[in-house]
Amino acid sequence: MVVPAVATADVVIVGAGSAGCVVAERLSRDPARRILLLDAGPATAAPASETRLTRLPIHPGAPRARRYPEVRGRDVVRGFGLGGSSVINGGYFLRGHRDDYVSWPWPIEQIAAQFDAVEQAMSVSAFRDDELGTFARAVEAHWDGAGLARPLSDDGGFAAFGLNRVRSNRRDGHRVTAAEAFLSAPRPNLDVVGDTEVIALVSKGSRITGGETSRGRIDADTVVLTAGALGSGRLAARLLGDRPIHEHAELLLRFTPRIPVEAPALLQTVAHTRDGLELRFYGDDFASFIDGVPRSGLAVGVTEMVAGTNGTLYRDGRVDLGDDSREMSELVLWARIVASMLKGPGFADLVEPGSLRRDTKPGLSSHAWGTLPLGETVGPDGAVHGFDGLHVADGSVLPTPLRSGPHASVMAVAGLIAEAI
Repeated sequence: MVVPAVATADVVIVGAGSAGCVVAERLSRDPARRILLLDAGPATAAPASETRLTRLPIHPGAPRARRYPEVRGRDVVRGFGLGGSSVINGGYFLRGHRDDYVSWPWPIEQIAAQFDAVEQAMSVSAFRDDELGTFARAVEAHWDGAGLARPLSDDGGFAAFGLNRVRSNRRDGHRVTAAEAFLSAPRPNLDVVGDTEVIALVSKGSRITGGETSRGRIDADTVVLTAGALGSGRLAARLLGDRPIHEHAELLLRFTPRIPVEAPALLQTVAHTRDGLELRFYGDDFASFIDGVPRSGLAVGVTEMVAGTNGTLYRDGRVDLGDDSREMSELVLWARIVASMLKGPGFADLVEPGSLRRDTKPGLSSHAWGTLPLGETVGPDGAVHGFDGLHVADGSVLPTPLRSGPHASVMAVAGLIAEAI
């Protein structure tokens, strides 16, 4: 479909990424609704070369990656086009801890059922023992040998304190994208249009009536923002003013391996500490996954999940993802603990002596969230307080920190909100 100068629909969904695919599938189940799903990127399915678990196609110039300018000059990359970040991320699909969801406006049973539905569609499973790469095997053997905390069960699918085997949306060595999972079957009442960026929302008083796009105007009874914390946040900030935004600061501890390593995926095992950190044991040098990245050794990411950064998405479109230095002392402490572990006998065959080194400052995790939080800014149906006809159903609405990466939770909250619209 080509968007005419003026197009109409019952529902316009802005953003065809992980959340947008879920919302489009759910809302188009009603054949009486005319649904238009828009994305600034391509509306075609990603080729298999871009979805391999052993590749992250996020290098400059990658066709499915979009870079956002950030006031501190940090590299901010998100998915671009049909499937969004589910096309280009590492395939990590962990739920948070069960008590991460107490602030969500649904009972935990309903939330768990939504996770179950999304995970089934996305072909999610934990990596098996015989699938683990070299570093993941060494970490898990050390963990078990030291008698450290490891959940005996996964708490009904939720992550827990201690070592967690990563669950992944995958099939035959490739990421299963949100588009593949939710939009493979065409529906006559659903049009998916790419290369069409929504520039601004259109309103009459407090009612949102559509959007101005790079190709013309869209009129709709309902607009649902699913362009992510950055994309949805930017559009909403023009109506609401400056928005809060949060990220997860990550300090990398690197080392040179003594032997060749196997890594079927970027992350296969992580540890969650009781003081709110995630230790990410990356399977291989980032250069093995990302084109153009210089080799720097294997890495462990020490990541502040609960505190996070406090930034601002400004009304004029600028984004500051926050100061990542206030938790530096805690990140350094845990980096030292991990370094001590890696110097032990369990890693003698893997870690080149004297090669451990720590980055001088943290980076970010590509986990922006919370620009339009549930309760404070939107209701359980994603409706933005003070406006009619405007809903949000993506990582913007996450109200509180999660102890795991947000991808699975974003898709679950999108499904919950879609059911309420």
